[in-house]
Amino acid sequence: MKGKKQTAKEPVKLREKKLKNGNLSLYLDFYYDGVREFEFLKLHILENPKTQLEKESNKKTLELAQRIKAKRTEELLTGALNLASKNQGTVDFVQYYQAYINQYTKADHRVLSACLNKFKEFLKERYSTARLPCKDLTPNLVIGFKNYLEAKQKGDTPQTYFARFKKVVKHGMRENLFPQYPLPEQVKFKAGGMNKGVLNLDEIGKLAAAYCGNEVIKRAFLFACNTGLRFGDIKALKWQDISDTELFVVQNKTKEVLRLKLNQNALKLVGERGKPDTLVFPLPSFEGSVKTIKNWVTRAGIDKRITWHSARHSFATNILVLGYDIKTLSQLLGHTSIQHTQKYLTIADERKAQAVNALPELNF
Repeated sequence: MKGKKQTAKEPVKLREKKLKNGNLSLYLDFYYDGVREFEFLKLHILENPKTQLEKESNKKTLELAQRIKAKRTEELLTGALNLASKNQGTVDFVQYYQAYINQYTKADHRVLSACLNKFKEFLKERYSTARLPCKDLTPNLVIGFKNYLEAKQKGDTPQTYFARFKKVVKHGMRENLFPQYPLPEQVKFKAGGMNKGVLNLDEIGKLAAAYCGNEVIKRAFLFACNTGLRFGDIKALKWQDISDTELFVVQNKTKEVLRLKLNQNALKLVGERGKPDTLVFPLPSFEGSVKTIKNWVTRAGIDKRITWHSARHSFATNILVLGYDIKTLSQLLGHTSIQHTQKYLTIADERKAQAVNALPELNF
């Protein structure tokens, strides 16, 4: 009787490990000379991709994993395999960054994605490439990316993007992706980071009197000018978060609880109270809201580059100009450290100097 046909077992298998967030981590399973070894590729895919973009990202990640598997199989069969050195340097940092974003759930997800797009543009423009092995991420390249951000972006955006970039790099360092330390010791940005348009009290009054095109966006933006709340916190704000004249909210960015006394402007702007679990401001997307604000600012005759975050900047600056101390402002903004509030001092001092210089000249 003929026995069953024997098939050669794969010496290297690509396997998946389910993470706590439901995504899948890819790793290689080696079995040779009676010994089992594993190599975690630091690559992740979505278990249930929904959009075409997510499906395409999964496809590219799996293709990368298959290429690594093929290479490891060849190394194993030729006796050249050295697992001790495989965790460092070979992974594509761009692919790793995208995989990091795919499983990221915090409020600054949009900023992380925008920073990755800028890094891709930087690689294409400076190095004519779409990928970067982790071993090639050097301090000099990182400084080059920082300079690129300063040349291409305005205001405090370069610092914001660079902070997210370092966050991803440091995560990769903890996973032993880099054969050398990839970050420069000191990075200094040009002075004058707070270039986003800041509205003074008169300009906020002009906006209140001008036609907006979307009443909800108008009320929500003016509410931000009177409370300092971020877009994400206002968009998620429900009536159950407002009790009489006070607001209680868990901030999306810091996860800290913010308790804020509402002034008369803010109380008028929220309108008639709805059901506890309904939104106070049913806003459209961030991009749609910013576009409406841009048109609204133009109609009001204000020649400044105003974004949604300008409302928070304006609130902070006007509080300082009115004479209140930075510790009070830090508490109003819900900052976890007073250092985050320091950046508003310079622009507030400039406003005070402008106010003093605006006094009429005396003839005597």
